[in-house]
Amino acid sequence: MIIREENEREICIKASHSVPEVKQVAQQAMRARFAFIVVHIMFPLLLGGLIYASWRDQNLPMFRWFDLAGLGPLVQQLRLAAAPLQDRLPFWFRFSLPDAVWVYALTAFMMLVWKEASSRMKALWISMGLLLGAGSELGQLAGYVPGRFDIFDFVLCICAAGLALVFTSKRINFKRSMNEAAT
Repeated sequence: MIIREENEREICIKASHSVPEVKQVAQQAMRARFAFIVVHIMFPLLLGGLIYASWRDQNLPMFRWFDLAGLGPLVQQLRLAAAPLQDRLPFWFRFSLPDAVWVYALTAFMMLVWKEASSRMKALWISMGLLLGAGSELGQLAGYVPGRFDIFDFVLCICAAGLALVFTSKRINFKRSMNEAAT
């Protein structure tokens, strides 16, 4: 049986495949997509958030958000537990890595969403992490963005975007991207 999709691609399903086999293939694709999201998007975001919550200045707005969400005491316990590590960790780990892992996660997410898009749109959206991360550093250097330019932030953001491209381009092997599924 042949099913024609909107984008005029044909998906051939051999008559010899039973419905349970088709469901199994679909479930495997969903598991692969979920694993991709956990490893390349959720874990980096969680890591960056934990670094911020553990060692960054408590005057940042996110700490007010923690209080409003009722997470203030939990964050304080995390900060107390993580305090002994603060002096042992390199400066870039505490101050540059969170931005880099967020650039990685955004780049990986865009790779997933725009996997099947046209090359111009794909390139634009996939480069968003790099543009926001490294671009904000260049904006700081030029005086257009508040903050202080940091070469470690700049370099790590570029490396994070590149690593996301390398690690995710071969791993997106499930049948359809999220962008296709939404149409």
